[in-house]
Amino acid sequence: MKIRNILSIKKLAVLGICVSFVAGGCGKMTESSIPELEEPVALNEAYRPVEYGTIGSIQVLMATAVPRDYCNYYSANVNISQIYVEPGDTVNVGDVLAVCDVDEAKKQLQQCNDALAHENETYEISAQISDTQIKLWESQAADTDEFSTEQIEKKESTEEDYNTQIATEQENERYDKQLHEYRVQKINEQMALYQQIVDDGTLKAAHSGLVTYTKKLTDGRSAAAYENIVIVSDTDDLVLDIKDTAINEYKYSDYDKKYVIVDGEKYDVTESQYTSEVLVLSKINNRYPDVCVESREKPFLTAGQMYPVYFEKTKANQALVVGKDSIYKDGDTRYVYVKNDEGGREKRIITTGESDENYTQVTEGLKEGELVYYNSTDQVPTKYSKYTVTRSDFDIANYGVRYSKSDAGTITETCDYEGQIVSVNVKQDDTVEKGMLLYVVDTGEGKAAITEAKNAIDSENESYAQKIADYDKQIKDLSEGGSSAEENNRQDEKPDTAYDEQQLKLNLQLLNLQKKLACADHTYQLSRLQSAYDSISAGNDGKGNISVYAKNDGKVSKVSVKAGDNVEKGSDILQITGNSTDVLLVQVKDSNSYKVYKDNIADVGERVSLELDGTTIYGSCIGFAGYGSVAQKGYINQDDKGVHITGNTDSGYGNAAFYIKLDNGIPDDLTRASAVKFSYVSFKKVVVVPTSIIHKQVNPMDKDDISYYVWKIDGDSVVKQPVILGDYTSGSNTLVLYGIDEGDEICLAS
Repeated sequence: MKIRNILSIKKLAVLGICVSFVAGGCGKMTESSIPELEEPVALNEAYRPVEYGTIGSIQVLMATAVPRDYCNYYSANVNISQIYVEPGDTVNVGDVLAVCDVDEAKKQLQQCNDALAHENETYEISAQISDTQIKLWESQAADTDEFSTEQIEKKESTEEDYNTQIATEQENERYDKQLHEYRVQKINEQMALYQQIVDDGTLKAAHSGLVTYTKKLTDGRSAAAYENIVIVSDTDDLVLDIKDTAINEYKYSDYDKKYVIVDGEKYDVTESQYTSEVLVLSKINNRYPDVCVESREKPFLTAGQMYPVYFEKTKANQALVVGKDSIYKDGDTRYVYVKNDEGGREKRIITTGESDENYTQVTEGLKEGELVYYNSTDQVPTKYSKYTVTRSDFDIANYGVRYSKSDAGTITETCDYEGQIVSVNVKQDDTVEKGMLLYVVDTGEGKAAITEAKNAIDSENESYAQKIADYDKQIKDLSEGGSSAEENNRQDEKPDTAYDEQQLKLNLQLLNLQKKLACADHTYQLSRLQSAYDSISAGNDGKGNISVYAKNDGKVSKVSVKAGDNVEKGSDILQITGNSTDVLLVQVKDSNSYKVYKDNIADVGERVSLELDGTTIYGSCIGFAGYGSVAQKGYINQDDKGVHITGNTDSGYGNAAFYIKLDNGIPDDLTRASAVKFSYVSFKKVVVVPTSIIHKQVNPMDKDDISYYVWKIDGDSVVKQPVILGDYTSGSNTLVLYGIDEGDEICLAS
């Protein structure tokens, strides 16, 4: 996929649309003599005919034809064991693409089970605690009923406090129930995802097509939920992708007409529609898909080809129009200067309607074909040759200056620890199998890590023992009457034995429930700490020596360390490679020999070439590596679980990269080959004119308001014609996107 600023139109904002139609009509004419002081001044005569056209605005964006992508991902966090496909492979729907670590998924599933059991148990106990507390407060509030009126009055404020506490606790109960139900729902959703992985940890192709992207496992095997593991592209189904125009930036949905120009022909298009759910998910993930357009007429598109897409908004259609620079004002009166039969100028009062940036609708005062003077401080050319506009191809090349043979399934084993290599147990070209010992590293911290984990377990046990001792003491004291005596030592009050026994029972029940809750929390926390201890202890001899084992089969293609070497966390240890392929990895880097656009790669399906000993070798782009905006791009995916935003991860190459296959395979010796050549810009049958024909004008009131025009020959007149340019110049030629078309005659300075 190309990473490029597809179009930076030099006059993108608004351009008046003025298209001539063969039609007649006139309005009421009002003539008057020309006051001498009102005579307009120009460098020479400047007239343009009155025409029928459209008043409105237009936006032009550039789209690239790319295959429709189908993402393949896991719905939960997993560790990838192996990816079985590489860019360039062809797969059918249902083919196995990758497999994840089922043992890890089993651990995650068990953790979810434990979390669910803990959540249910603690919620039930907490609910009982809350109910018991409410009963206790109700009992204490009712305790005022047997006292004298004077005593009751003294207790009114206390009773009110009890009622407030009861109401608050009841509200907390409702909230806790909702929170509990939400937690249970989320845990069950996670359990379902992990159960599915445990039942079948394979990732299967959701669509047939060409593998164009695979996640690189260089920086680790972990994959987040909804992270793209493999992308399969349908090369027979091309869509028009308006790159670098994400859906959160697109502002042209309300335009009246939308069409694309393909090989000089116009085809109506519509944009891909996104639901509010998609927009919310995109905002949350800060990953927005590109705007894509399609035509029902299905024009023939070429992969990697660029096509201008036009968005028009109409204010007035089939309107009689003149240039805004032809209209003069006198208060509320509008008038123009019309060329008369004698070659002079006459003042004509007109009535106007809608306007855009360049043209104004005339509802009365002019008729089609009349020549109207316009104010031009630019000298109208008098000596020129005629240049007839044609359509032709327009290309700008880009180059990949570094390329190398891509090996399938290459995995770089990186060290998870800082330390010293004790032994490397494999050598280059060795065949390894899953579970084979690869190397041993002395972290110097293994014993300390195990001790720390063990101390955490001991600390939890000690803390729990202290809590239980405290609860036991409170229960004992309460049972023996210590707390009861204190409760009943109320001055000027007569204790009620029935209420005292009820409150004693409730207080004891409350303490026992709190003790039960502490026990449940302890059991759960202890299991988590024990799991962490077991994980740290795995492969660790207790002295800091950690053994690392192969996670999949392969062949050792490179060993980067030896015994005694000091390594940092993340250091490369060795590479394990699958089978060799006929794919070239092309990286786009700076070059002293070529003009390189570093953030640009070939599109899938695009033709590329390579010069070798004077012979041109051709091939095609068959995939890409995540880098820059490609790594940040969002993809819309919908399955039986809902809508998801998925994304790629950075390739780790540090620069834009893509994959190609040459038509006749990789030559035996690539040392004499030049850079891989592909397109930075590629158009077919577009308007391309000599750059010298284009003229620039700057708004004197706004130096940033720059527009462009050509001198167009219209019968016996030469008129200024506004144009929209693409932001591309190739040699002495410029791409023109709007304003002139094939067959128009333009002044070419002599």
